[in-house]
Amino acid sequence: MKIYPLNQLNELTDKKAITIFEELPEDSLKYAHLFVYEKNEYIVRFDKSVDHLFFLIDGRAKIYKIHENGKRSLLQFLAAGDFIGELSLLEVEEQVKDVQTIDRCICLALPYHKAKQALLNDNRFLRIIAKYLGKKVLLRVDHFSNNQNYELKHRLAAYMLQTEVAGVYHEKHTETAEFLGVSYRHLMYTLKEFQESGVVEKQDKGYLLNLKKVRALAASLI
Repeated sequence: MKIYPLNQLNELTDKKAITIFEELPEDSLKYAHLFVYEKNEYIVRFDKSVDHLFFLIDGRAKIYKIHENGKRSLLQFLAAGDFIGELSLLEVEEQVKDVQTIDRCICLALPYHKAKQALLNDNRFLRIIAKYLGKKVLLRVDHFSNNQNYELKHRLAAYMLQTEVAGVYHEKHTETAEFLGVSYRHLMYTLKEFQESGVVEKQDKGYLLNLKKVRALAASLI
């Protein structure tokens, strides 16, 4: 992870964070920096306290819940426009979750110990967080509903688009099967069908996606 001042945003990405800059309290922005994480780095670890509120400007990440037996479950994907650490800011999360990058991520980072009071005393910011949390709940409801109402081939295609890096899918099969609510055997059978129909091509470290075919299968879910 590397840290940069806010004025280097344009040098790091062509994505703009103007909207969030305008919506955050001015008193909090003076403490903000840009945190840049490379692929597979952790933004937050379950066994460490969260000391920043993050706003994802560019990149994608995954949220994992860590169970008492050491296993972890994929809960949700994050993309540009998502917050990280908002539940800790509001002091409603007892168990911190892992947040791991899928690809290079650029985050606006606000330290709690300096910006927390300004954030929690700003009604406009609290409305933003309330709306964001509502959308987050709906996304998780949609995920469980989709698992019940769409064939695996459509859900797997959408999952591949969420996790692919440079057109290559290389997620763990056990994690994928659990997230999609299917057996390992069913997942492997569907992957075999994808290979036979030219949706994917098996490689040493994953599957090369035929993006046109994958997007067509996922069209109803994206």
